Amino acid sequence: MTKDEIADCIKNEIALALQIDPNEIDEDIFFMKLGLSSVQTLKIINRIRKKIDTDINPVAMFEHKSISKFAEYLSDSMVS
Repeated sequence: MTKDEIADCIKNEIALALQIDPNEIDEDIFFMKLGLSSVQTLKIINRIRKKIDTDINPVAMFEHKSISKFAEYLSDSMVS
């Protein structure tokens, strides 16, 4: 999966959790500013994990604070 495909997947999952249109989400905004609860975040990580078929440490989403940074991290880790 490409970084852009992963970013779209993340955006779609966040949009689903927040019940908004994915196009309303800026890929460079920090996750904390999106208003996700910790429970929502864990559910999102689990769904992304299944969709991209890779193990994701939940802490990684907090270390890579935006969709674009998190997608880049996941893309790079899938290649390694």
